[in-house]
Amino acid sequence: MNTEKSKEELLALLEEAEYLLEEANDTIHAIRSGQIDALIVKDDEGHSIFTLKTADHSFRIFIEQMSEGAVTLNQDGIILYANSSFSEITGLMLEKIIGQPFQRFIQDKDQLFWSRIMLNAWEHHTKLELKLFTADQNEVPVLLSLKRLELSEGLCMSIIITNLTVQQENQRLLQESNEQLLDAQRVANHLNATLELTVEERTKELTINIAEKELVEKELRTNQERLSRVLETMAEGVIIMDVEGKTTYANPMAKKMLGITGLNRTEYVYADWQMLWINGEPLPPQYYPITNAIETGNPVYDYEIAVQPIEGERFYISMNAAPLKDTDGEIIAGIGTFMDVTNRRKAIQQKDDFISVASHELRTPVTSLQASLQLMNKLRDRLDSPMLPKLILQANKSMDKMRALIDDLLNATNMTEGQLQLKKSWVVLRDLVDDCCHDIRSGGAFDIVVSCEPVVKVFADAHKIEQVLVNFISNAAKYAPDSKEINICITQEKDVTKVTVTDHGPGIPAAKIPYIFDRYYRVTSDGSQYSGLGLGLYICSQIIYKHDGDIGVESEIGKGSSFWFSLPTSPIA
Repeated sequence: MNTEKSKEELLALLEEAEYLLEEANDTIHAIRSGQIDALIVKDDEGHSIFTLKTADHSFRIFIEQMSEGAVTLNQDGIILYANSSFSEITGLMLEKIIGQPFQRFIQDKDQLFWSRIMLNAWEHHTKLELKLFTADQNEVPVLLSLKRLELSEGLCMSIIITNLTVQQENQRLLQESNEQLLDAQRVANHLNATLELTVEERTKELTINIAEKELVEKELRTNQERLSRVLETMAEGVIIMDVEGKTTYANPMAKKMLGITGLNRTEYVYADWQMLWINGEPLPPQYYPITNAIETGNPVYDYEIAVQPIEGERFYISMNAAPLKDTDGEIIAGIGTFMDVTNRRKAIQQKDDFISVASHELRTPVTSLQASLQLMNKLRDRLDSPMLPKLILQANKSMDKMRALIDDLLNATNMTEGQLQLKKSWVVLRDLVDDCCHDIRSGGAFDIVVSCEPVVKVFADAHKIEQVLVNFISNAAKYAPDSKEINICITQEKDVTKVTVTDHGPGIPAAKIPYIFDRYYRVTSDGSQYSGLGLGLYICSQIIYKHDGDIGVESEIGKGSSFWFSLPTSPIA
């Protein structure tokens, strides 16, 4: 029996081997560069597909409605307040939580560690991951954010609790998927090695003409150029580092984000920027994500670090890193991908700060109201006491302040969800301004000068426009107390009616004007502290935008500020 194969059969086998080699190389490049959404592997049982998932997190800002738990402790660690989300996390009713020591939810093995954390948290804002006990003695992984609050009745500790159960489950699933991908990589490496050996043996037996060689080289160049274009146009930064810590590749986005300059294709110089932990402390080189992945052989996911340029604002990046191995399983390099998460970090910080401010602002009138009620309770048998009317007046003021704060929170929530409703009618602006100025004029501290045509009307929601006017006028009195005159100017043109409230106070720094109408933003020019949630001007802007109008501010340091809004003169269908 003749077992020798003809030249045509050998060429066909070689062509098939080259195709399999090219396909294997493409698969390896896709796995290494992280540019795949799924991987299909064929075995004896058929085809299997491996995919990666990510999880998005959402939150609500109002304390009782937000998904995170929130508690307030006194200096003895006793729970003074807890929201419903914390009740759901622990599985206990709120009445069984309030008044209990927070340590009852800490495991015995963590008690000493928790005591050290609490001592540190009274001095520094602290974040850590821990496991809490629930009512049924289960363990719940959580992220704790501790921050000291200086309240009128003394120091308290605010703790924000984020349930990490779903996140850790997702990380576990992601880890399993990564392990499967690593197994697939090993299979691909083995296949690649086998194919290379087969091609080498067959090449020794065959004579390949020059035209075929040129075709193979051209295809290889095309694949390399395609991969290069993908890396060059990625929105994420990509860095490859060898085991000695030398950067061997950085794509354009990585150079831009980290200030890297390339002397040539293999030599890169980093800007003298400082890498920091999230809390601002220097990050040791051994904890750099790519270095850590190379040393431990384990991938790193969503590793957040801060970057401080020599000049400029600090920013934050989230980094993923994984080791690169050769066919023998030896680590030869590490690859890292990263993206800018500064806005996400600022949003988390802004939310934490707002919760602290809201808690403080709500507690102040509650404390005052409680004191007034306690004194009135003592005087309930002495209705002729001269203190009773004063206490009632103080209680009403505290209630009004609480109502205003709660209204601001509810209004901001409704506007965010697009639930602002208008009841429009023809409104005489001069009459509306006079009603808004009554309280400030009666105080006698300010002279309000109004310039306006006899009858200027707009088609608008009178209650909502009055809310904007009250905010502008009260802010002029609040932030410019030495400006004894407040000017209100109303002008009407063919298409636009404009209202301007001007004070002669200290003014607003130019750098802060672009953010003046942002939610939760509070600004003073002299460092003074004022009460409020930073929602007033944000609510005003949403009211005016809902009326199809415009809103703005003009200010100059030392010369005062002019807040204005404009509305369409005629109704818009």
